[in-house]
Amino acid sequence: MARLAIAPVRDLMKDSGAKLVAKDAVLKLVDYLEEQCETLTRKAVGFAKHAGRKKVMMSDISLAIKS
Repeated sequence: MARLAIAPVRDLMKDSGAKLVAKDAVLKLVDYLEEQCETLTRKAVGFAKHAGRKKVMMSDISLAIKS
């Protein structure tokens, strides 16, 4: 089950030019975004631990995105 809200994702898709969006398309994108979020968070946690911190900071997320 999706943890991200579906309506905002659909709105983002529409704002990006999609006039009509099928529910299964939104759900597929939500699944992808959740996977990416989990992957980046795991990397960021690793950077935070390497720095001796428990708190994930913006710099950790930035590094995770770049890596």
